[in-house]
Amino acid sequence: MSEVSASVGRYLSTIHLVSESTGRPAKTGELATALDVSAASVTEMLTALESRDLATYEKYKGATLTDEGEETAREVMWKHCLAENFLADDLEIESPEEAREMGQALSDEVAARLRELINHPCAGQCSAPQTEYSECCDDVRGDT
Repeated sequence: MSEVSASVGRYLSTIHLVSESTGRPAKTGELATALDVSAASVTEMLTALESRDLATYEKYKGATLTDEGEETAREVMWKHCLAENFLADDLEIESPEEAREMGQALSDEVAARLRELINHPCAGQCSAPQTEYSECCDDVRGDT
């Protein structure tokens, strides 16, 4: 997985979710709406993601994650899911923003230990990568 900033992680996760739900590349306008940013900001980030080989972007068609971008998005989402479930289930704190920040800060080792502590982290929304997180069960992972 590539090391990414919180902002890049949000974009990758959103591209993944939009593409998965629509079955096609994520369009600039869809991403701008989902992320609450301008279309120009989306285009700028998509260009940066493409230069890092995390996504491919074609004007008027949209963005698709590369294999590395997909793996990175899934890991970002999985760590966010871990943090969200830990905060909600173990600490009884409902704070999506804190969960996002906490998930971004988790190292691979800490994420693995936290996963052991809370048992299974999610109900499928994170789409954890099969090759990296074999502890996620098949019904959560789906066909991905």
